[in-house]
Amino acid sequence: MGYEDWIDWQMSLGISRHIAYYNRFNYDPDNTWSLYMDAWWHRTLKAEDQLRQRVAFALSEIWVISQYGVSSSGEHGNKSLSNYYDILLEHSFGNYRDLMQDVTLSPVMGEYLSMLRNRKPDLERNIRPDENYARELMQLFSVGLVELNLDGTPKLDANGNTIPTYDQDDIEGLAHVFTGWTWQNAETFWWWGDNRDLISSMKAFPEFHAEGEKQIINGGIIPAGQTPEQDLSQALDHIFNHPNVAPFVAKQLIKKLVTSNPSPDYVERVATAFNNNGSGVRGDMKTVIKAILLDDEAVTGEVSHGKPFGKLKEPILKLTAFWRAFNANTGTGTFEFRWVDNDFAQGPLKSPSVFNFFSPNYQPAGALKDADINAPEFEIHTEGTMAKMTNHLHWRSVTMNNFERTSPDAKDIIVNYNRERDLAASSDEALIDHLDTLLLAGTMTEHMRTVLSDYLASINADDPERKAIEAIALVITSPEFAVQR
Repeated sequence: MGYEDWIDWQMSLGISRHIAYYNRFNYDPDNTWSLYMDAWWHRTLKAEDQLRQRVAFALSEIWVISQYGVSSSGEHGNKSLSNYYDILLEHSFGNYRDLMQDVTLSPVMGEYLSMLRNRKPDLERNIRPDENYARELMQLFSVGLVELNLDGTPKLDANGNTIPTYDQDDIEGLAHVFTGWTWQNAETFWWWGDNRDLISSMKAFPEFHAEGEKQIINGGIIPAGQTPEQDLSQALDHIFNHPNVAPFVAKQLIKKLVTSNPSPDYVERVATAFNNNGSGVRGDMKTVIKAILLDDEAVTGEVSHGKPFGKLKEPILKLTAFWRAFNANTGTGTFEFRWVDNDFAQGPLKSPSVFNFFSPNYQPAGALKDADINAPEFEIHTEGTMAKMTNHLHWRSVTMNNFERTSPDAKDIIVNYNRERDLAASSDEALIDHLDTLLLAGTMTEHMRTVLSDYLASINADDPERKAIEAIALVITSPEFAVQR
């Protein structure tokens, strides 16, 4: 189809929503702690709108919430986590300003970063608005800590120092904006019922909203006497239009989707697209994603800034790549792998903190740090997790396939190697060429090809099934498969 036509087709597809997955089952509302995980695996492996699912995953590592910090019982339970993910899906090809609005009013985010039931100040009782969401909205979701040039590099003052984007007064002012909100079905502001609405957007109780004038980032002033809705809308508009948002968001998404060390020129081109989609619209995510994926640096991998191109695959994306490559299926049609973080050091919406599983600027000590090279995913790619991931992938590839398990349990996740077996029966080179395309996008080195060829030659030619299994296991546990180029 060509790159752009494929992207356009993907963007035209309907949304494969995660919360719709729940409607397929009769389930105990008090026992859904991990059903959102099943929904994530199903959509990631089987949904047609794969580009949207992939962008939403990137956004979930910017607009972080976690199963470990929100309500998980009652009628809505972890259904609310799938609903939160659907917000990210909804706006993956929408507008970033709308994403800011809907996430801010999500009761899941409200619980996670304590904006929900955040009340106006009562100085006599030494009560002040909670600053958590105000701080993270600026630091992690929109502008970052220091002022940026359009190319993502820090601006410097006359003394060569970076310039902070906001100060404590700005945090306090924005915290006052985010007061007076609670669950949609709350009977009173302090209500805490068993069936709290964790799906619908939060609603405001004006009597608990700070009514005074508020100073916010970059000289913004929110007038006194407005409704909670007016304050929130004006504050988000002001932040959305901050000059940092375009380069900050552009660089984050490039690192999540393409390369850990984008050139400043690449960042600037994407940030420019964020600022104006060509029709005067700011924050158009369709334009931003196309700018990221169709940039010459992304397509060719050629860079001029002395940094390597590509990125370490995130652990669970190695597993999804493997399962999708070989059409993984189960007897029930469900995908129940709920303890993924035990072996892969991460799981969907399972971050240990709002700072995600790893920092976008992480540099491993040694050669990479000495060369000022970012390798974010290496922060969770330790000796321990490497051993666990390798063992797990080897088990999945060698044991959980349609050759070794002819009568699988209904819930076993089984891959299909029929095509690879047939290629192995034809020739070792045909199998290797196929795996090079399917798993390595044609980047297999001559060294790896030689190792595979020599090893496959040692296996009896009358056993193409074993050749297929062994070759796949070697490729998906290799360093070359671990790197996205």
